[in-house]
Amino acid sequence: MTPARRFCSEITWGIIGRFGKQLYAPATFDSNAHGLQPTNMRPSWPALIGIALAGLLAVVFGDRLRLAAPSPDALRFAHTFTTESERAIIEAAIAEFEAGHPGVRIEQNILNSEVYQTIGWRLQFRSRQPPDIFFLWDGYKSGYAIEHEWALDLNPYLSAGFVEQFVPGTVRAQDDGIWFLPQSVDICSLVWFNRNLFTEHGWSPPATFEEWLELCAKARAQNILPLAQGNRDLWPMGNFGAELAGQAVGPERLNQLFTRGVEPTALDLAGLQGLAALREEGALDLPGVLAPGGIGSLGDIDAKVLFLSGRSAMHVLGSWFVADIEDARAKGELRFEVGVFPVPSAQGEQNVMGAVTTGYMVSRQTANPEAAVAFLELLLSPKYQAEFARLGGLSARTDAEAFTTNPVTRQLHEFLAAAPLKVPPPDTAYRPEQAQIFYEICADLLTGKLKLKDATTRWREGKLALSGKGL
Repeated sequence: MTPARRFCSEITWGIIGRFGKQLYAPATFDSNAHGLQPTNMRPSWPALIGIALAGLLAVVFGDRLRLAAPSPDALRFAHTFTTESERAIIEAAIAEFEAGHPGVRIEQNILNSEVYQTIGWRLQFRSRQPPDIFFLWDGYKSGYAIEHEWALDLNPYLSAGFVEQFVPGTVRAQDDGIWFLPQSVDICSLVWFNRNLFTEHGWSPPATFEEWLELCAKARAQNILPLAQGNRDLWPMGNFGAELAGQAVGPERLNQLFTRGVEPTALDLAGLQGLAALREEGALDLPGVLAPGGIGSLGDIDAKVLFLSGRSAMHVLGSWFVADIEDARAKGELRFEVGVFPVPSAQGEQNVMGAVTTGYMVSRQTANPEAAVAFLELLLSPKYQAEFARLGGLSARTDAEAFTTNPVTRQLHEFLAAAPLKVPPPDTAYRPEQAQIFYEICADLLTGKLKLKDATTRWREGKLALSGKGL
């Protein structure tokens, strides 16, 4: 690598790391009569300018400061596993691989999940040295990587019978190639609850959405914040809203609604009444704890902290939350038992669950495809998939049920199997511009800025504007 190119690369990723953390750092709070109020929510212009500058550096200087050919002795691995327990598993796999492949080392590029999800997954390919191995969500993003020839067909390098070790449909196969290997199947929205509080007050997990609203009302009556949620980044409750919408209209119709040229009707958005109902029931705020509308100011990390510190009865988040729970327990910070139940559907609606497959792809530009695929086969082997299962990971392997005795993980497998219909999170399955419109609608319903009767018009107008841009 030339000194100039090294400088450009370091500056680019340094800006992403520096400003990405600023943009998504947990808020600090002051308490007043209305509840918690964020005190460090500075305007995000510096972060946005920093990320834009990073993109500019990558695009403008990519050709002028071109790298030498990638080295077969160093594999760059980009991923978003940030908890201590997850990193320990990755590092153990790397150590074993490097011991068995003398002269080949793996260099981790651990990225902030929010930055990577929104811009980092594409920005990394603007440079002339993309990662050799990269984490991704299957759907729109993996398809984009294939379409733009970022991804390598893994078929020539895979061991015989390896693909057959995974549940059908979780390995991305198209055009006679294998492009994506699955790490896990993530459930997008689950309701995590403080089991100690439930036992103390005689509460039980609800069977219907109506019963859930009643439960939230009971919690509030006991001066307990029903739900600690942070939606500053839109995707947490946007994915939750997609599940509610899917329960009302079904996965097929929901998929059509994110397609160019399809106009939504009022009936298509009936499921989003659940978001408005939670706000109207007072499930998302409580005097002295969280101010009305605070959900729009908090990040998902802030909401996790509220729940794990015992300041709410429940918290909606995906199956990956198990890793955070295990970390908090290991550090002695968790003082109650955590339970979980699936998001209940309203009476008469369908049993639909939001889920997405996460996994890995290999860059077409890698200088050592054999080693890259060999590492993925090791990381996705029963040995390391069992370790991820201990943290709640839902492996896509066919032998996954044997990986853990963790009752929570087993329960998540049961939830997944019991839901006959699945809907994907919009930001992984569809164009980001289409997903953004839906996410903003959900956010404004939750904060009271939008009435459900006006949501259909908002979506139609947003889709029409995108259509004019060819999106």
